[in-house]
Amino acid sequence: MTRATSRVTALCFAVLLTGCAIGSGLPEDATVLENQPYSEAEEALGGDLYLPAGNDRRPAVLLIHGGGWRNGNPGQMAHLGRSLASDGFVAYSAGYRFAPEHTHPAQVEDVRKAMAWLARHERVDPDRIAVWGYSAGAHLALMLAFGAEPDAADRGQPERPAAVVAGGSPTDFERFDPNGRLLVNLVGAPREDDRDGWRRASPIHWADRDSPPIYLYHGRLDRVVDIGHSEVLYAALTDLGVPVEFDEVSWGHFWVFLANRSVERRATSFLRSILTDAGRLE
Repeated sequence: MTRATSRVTALCFAVLLTGCAIGSGLPEDATVLENQPYSEAEEALGGDLYLPAGNDRRPAVLLIHGGGWRNGNPGQMAHLGRSLASDGFVAYSAGYRFAPEHTHPAQVEDVRKAMAWLARHERVDPDRIAVWGYSAGAHLALMLAFGAEPDAADRGQPERPAAVVAGGSPTDFERFDPNGRLLVNLVGAPREDDRDGWRRASPIHWADRDSPPIYLYHGRLDRVVDIGHSEVLYAALTDLGVPVEFDEVSWGHFWVFLANRSVERRATSFLRSILTDAGRLE
């Protein structure tokens, strides 16, 4: 990202923080539980839990917000949490630690812990958990999909989600400005000083044949994370034989997230086809 793009990014993420209340409401018998902690190892980390009606176990979706890995909050994904709960999914929108105070892979470790917490919840079927992220959140969702950067406790075979939805995804950090502040803050150094670190933080370099089904969506006019990021990942996953769909949509990076509810409905249908019996939530 260029310096000018970074400034625009910061402004637009401020809009994201205040403008994401667009979306469907909850049924009267569904529940939102805010500030549900999943980890207190270093600092309190938590998120907002969206529960459909009933007491039975349900498929679940871990939601991961964007914000350039340096800001944002679980409330950014409230419209998706409400929509998914209305459709019968449990949804959990999780926070995570930010750069530059915490560099990669701290954020991956956090969302992996959030996924493990969700799997232990009494309303969740642990074998039917998907992850959905947008922008920086999509980067983290894909890292979970590919079993990337396991922490010391999970080294070897990290748990992977059953499916992933990733919108506006940064997939290959070599496609960005090698001195862009957001990525320097995340990795901890410019690319020239830590090429291996930039590579290891790029989801595309972790993709393998064991990856779960993935739904990619990306705006044609995206000037923050160009659509080529999703194109090259789609090609790589197709070559690996991984089930993948690529939904190329109108508009740019922020408007796709703020206003394109139709692609979110298609992504939800994708999750229903993977996580449910014959497309029914049971």
